[in-house]
Amino acid sequence: MRLIDSVLSRSGPSNHWHRKFLALVLNLMLMVPGKPTFRNLSRYSEYEEKTFSRGFGRAYDWVQINYAAIREVIPSDHEQALVLDASFIGKSGRQTYGLDYFWNGTASRAEKGLEISALGWLDITGHQAYSLSVEQTPAREAVSANEPTTDSRQQASQTQDKGKGKNKHQSKTQAIHEESRIQAYVSQVHRVVQSLPLPWPKYLIVDGYYSKKLFLDGVCELGLDLIGKLRTDADMRYLYTGPRRSGAGAPKRFDGKVDWSDLSRFERIETDQPGVVLYQQKLNHRHFKRTLNVVVMLDSSGKKNRRTIFFSTDLELDTQTLLRYYRARFDIEFLFRDAKQCTGLGQCQARDPDKLHNHFNASLSAVSFAKLEAQQQAGGQLTEPFSIHSLQRRAFNQHFLNQIIAQLDQGQTFDESSPVYQTLCNYGTISQQAA
Repeated sequence: MRLIDSVLSRSGPSNHWHRKFLALVLNLMLMVPGKPTFRNLSRYSEYEEKTFSRGFGRAYDWVQINYAAIREVIPSDHEQALVLDASFIGKSGRQTYGLDYFWNGTASRAEKGLEISALGWLDITGHQAYSLSVEQTPAREAVSANEPTTDSRQQASQTQDKGKGKNKHQSKTQAIHEESRIQAYVSQVHRVVQSLPLPWPKYLIVDGYYSKKLFLDGVCELGLDLIGKLRTDADMRYLYTGPRRSGAGAPKRFDGKVDWSDLSRFERIETDQPGVVLYQQKLNHRHFKRTLNVVVMLDSSGKKNRRTIFFSTDLELDTQTLLRYYRARFDIEFLFRDAKQCTGLGQCQARDPDKLHNHFNASLSAVSFAKLEAQQQAGGQLTEPFSIHSLQRRAFNQHFLNQIIAQLDQGQTFDESSPVYQTLCNYGTISQQAA
């Protein structure tokens, strides 16, 4: 791909071999049929399996590479934002780094495997998400030597006969683990934003899981505004806007707790969607200790009335833009889908943390490069649906035709009994088969 070569020549590693290796890996992930293991990649390139293993163990600046590609293609006048989301990666074994129980949204339960945290770049105008940085969520560590292991905790949670003291201890342990993971997500955002002194987008968009005080405070420290979702029973208070009372003492700040069944004190905003009404108000979150711009969406179009509460730390953001930005967050799910289906996001057989890190980043970056090049060829705006499957099939067909042309240039014939014919028939196979 021309975009890969162009970006790596300007923003890739300083070492020539490293640039060549990354370009080969990204192109192979968009072309190779089957799992992108080191052995399978070696079947379609000049490098040996051990060369790929060593190359994946090196350090690469994926943030710089991905950012350079995004800046080259995405027009500056497009609405853009950052997005953070996690994805479950199925993995077995005992020695794999980061192996633990994580939430698997597909199965709607916690399962043993890995989790990646992806910080992406949203092109809201173009309705696309691109990978910027991928980091592996660390496994939970024992709080003390007497704490049960992950497996025993999982079994203990399914036991109905539990003592009150044990339940209290487990709840405290789970809270500590959750706080450590939230801190890992915050640290990732800090590392990325502080690694490049750039004019970053103003907003970071997340789902409801990240609506924690630790995460919100950490993001706001960077000068970013957060857009997310709150619990339907969030503990919030109205701001007092009346006259200041006379006499000593602190002025009155709040004017009662919010009753979510009574939205009469909210500003009502009609929408074009039948049965959907929006309500907006500036409220104080008791736990966050912060005033938020809150939008409540009531949807009565189905059998049950649904209430969803969105928020932003930008108090001046208008209601429609807040809702439109949050909905754009789902574009990163398509990035995960394409990477898992086509570039082997969940098929890495390495166990080393550096090799896993590079595999996850390469898999998502390959999809991002494919989308960016398609958008570049379309003149900055995709007019047709993008299909990573079609691109991968075309890339392999082109690669195989080049193999045939290379043999024809050497004056070879393609009689069925010739060695060249047999070689091409067995190209990329696991074992050589007779005609």
